[in-house]
Amino acid sequence: MIFIPFVLGILLQSVFRFSWNVNGVEISVWFIRIALMIMFFQICVQINLSKLKPRKEHFKVLVLNILMGIVPYFILKESGYETLALAAFFVGITPTANAAPVVMGFLGGNVEFVLTGFAITNIFIDLILIVLLPFISGNGSFDFALKVLLQLLMLVGIPILLAAIVRKTCRNARNIALRFRMFNFGLWCSTLFVIASNATEFFESKPDISWTSSIEIALISLLICAMNFWLGREISSRRHARESSQVLGQKNTTLTIFLALVFGGENAALVSLGPTFYVLWHNMYNALQMYFYDKRKIAKNKSKRF
Repeated sequence: MIFIPFVLGILLQSVFRFSWNVNGVEISVWFIRIALMIMFFQICVQINLSKLKPRKEHFKVLVLNILMGIVPYFILKESGYETLALAAFFVGITPTANAAPVVMGFLGGNVEFVLTGFAITNIFIDLILIVLLPFISGNGSFDFALKVLLQLLMLVGIPILLAAIVRKTCRNARNIALRFRMFNFGLWCSTLFVIASNATEFFESKPDISWTSSIEIALISLLICAMNFWLGREISSRRHARESSQVLGQKNTTLTIFLALVFGGENAALVSLGPTFYVLWHNMYNALQMYFYDKRKIAKNKSKRF
């Protein structure tokens, strides 16, 4: 289901042409914004605040999360690779994915630890982006900072507020939200389709941009992905090594794909390829983790029979 939306988006790129816009904003960006808000709302409804228990590992991961966005950006920018630097920034700064606790459940790990990491990274990274995005974009004006703040309030603040109201007024809200998990999954697949369509349309409209640029972005995205999963494991105690790795490695790429499309400059679609490629890398790694976990589990059950 990762590859099907991507392939369809490439084949049917004319569905979301750049000429379709509402008040000067591409229709694809509007779609991703709305889908992101709905998905985040549904996750917020399901979160049980009493189970969130911050540990020192969570804040180590948060610091690394910030550094993985800032350090590659400055290294690449100083080397003269402006677009690649922006792509690396949006890859590295991405907070934990809302699906990370689900994957950890499949791996038999501590789901509450990962859920706490999701809450901490998403809240703090969103606040930090209010300062970082104007600086990264080279536009430090008050109006631009206000635009960033309003975008993040819309994407994150409104879903959190609505989720709090729903949980207060409806006792069965969490169970109802759980029933709509497949709807969330459908929305996520739809955003992948739109992203692939957007990227393909961008390359067709700008034939002067070489495929070398996308290969470089794919490689830097892969390197950051590998570093995230490795560093997350290294900075944590042995007890929570796998969970810390997942919190740092599995990313909420839909958020930063949207931000890259809005704040990525004239090559926004190219910049957004950074977190787009990350969708492939972290999910391929998750698939491998689950495969080997299931293989070990089956082997263990067989040995018990004998």
